[in-house]
Amino acid sequence: MLTAALAFSIVPPGVDDPARFLALGALSVMIIGASKAGFAAGGGPLSTPLMIYACGGDALMANGIMLPMLIACDYVCLIAWWGRWDRRIALMLVPGMVVGIGMGWLTLWLFLRMGQSDADRTIANAALSFTVGLMAVGFVTLRTIRFLGGNPGAFRPKFIHGWLFGSVGGLVSTLTNAAGPITAMFLLPQQMPKGRYVATTVLYAWIGNQIKLIPYFFLGMLSAPSLSADAALLPAVVGGALLGMFLHNLVNERWFSVIVHVLLGAVGLHLAVTSAWKLWM
Repeated sequence: MLTAALAFSIVPPGVDDPARFLALGALSVMIIGASKAGFAAGGGPLSTPLMIYACGGDALMANGIMLPMLIACDYVCLIAWWGRWDRRIALMLVPGMVVGIGMGWLTLWLFLRMGQSDADRTIANAALSFTVGLMAVGFVTLRTIRFLGGNPGAFRPKFIHGWLFGSVGGLVSTLTNAAGPITAMFLLPQQMPKGRYVATTVLYAWIGNQIKLIPYFFLGMLSAPSLSADAALLPAVVGGALLGMFLHNLVNERWFSVIVHVLLGAVGLHLAVTSAWKLWM
């Protein structure tokens, strides 16, 4: 009885299965932590579909819960990777990122305007879930093509590249909290040492997530119930970050990354198909 009462006190209203929320939500934020800390970096995009499932298909609620978790993880990783980043490369993405976050703000506002009734909110969540699903499938496809295509040599970006990738990354991050694929597409071809790559990703994500607090606050996506859920999930994200840092240099992540990519593709495809069906109906 006490367990059930505790579960309902930390589960946001509208979630019909507290056990599912706690299990999948904890798994989602642990993956966030481990991925941001440098272990199995390809697993980050898997966290968003899992959180949507945890929230019973409510993608807007899932985004509101995930942002504070991402920020908490950013601070843990920022301290761990302090000074090892390429500041110039990270800052190259920021001007475009601000534009992309503004575009994401407008898009989320339109989604929320659609959500004035239960039926409209279902459509808004299905549209956002469909976007997340396509992103996941697209990411796995691009990674597979890149792997099969071999190594073409290091990429040396110019300002226009940073602006373009930053804009797309800011938009995707605001909508789905899963811009890791976009950032990876910009950073990985530069063939940085693994530690510098992880640290640069952490610095860029930290800057972007602080800025995203502004639209999320004004759109009402950071509510008391979502923050209560964040408090319950916080140990999982911190534990995931610490575990990721510990495993970064100890475990060969090749097979783990393969499994994560297969799961990501399967979850993304399922999310895209089921959301498309809701939109069609």
